[in-house]
Amino acid sequence: DLFVMPSRYEPCGLPQMYAQAYGTLPIVTATGGLVDSVRDISEGSHVATGFHIHHLGADNMKGALWKAMELFHLRRAEFVQMQRTAMAMDFYWPQAMDEYE
Repeated sequence: DLFVMPSRYEPCGLPQMYAQAYGTLPIVTATGGLVDSVRDISEGSHVATGFHIHHLGADNMKGALWKAMELFHLRRAEFVQMQRTAMAMDFYWPQAMDEYE
């Protein structure tokens, strides 16, 4: 499964975190808290948890969707690795507060 969240502005957002917890890879606009909570495939499939759309627009969204579907169909092991990485993400607030302090 894929979860598409094409927000123009998003200070935090929880849906992408819920999606990752269940192994659904998010496709998000690279803005606000979405950048912080979804690691893009450009970082490598061993650390990625989803896909970023760098400039919101129909063509860029289509490109991100194609990239995700291509990964699923042609490089399934990498897609599954991303799902496992996403499910292992820890968005527990006390940990984030400790890192901030």
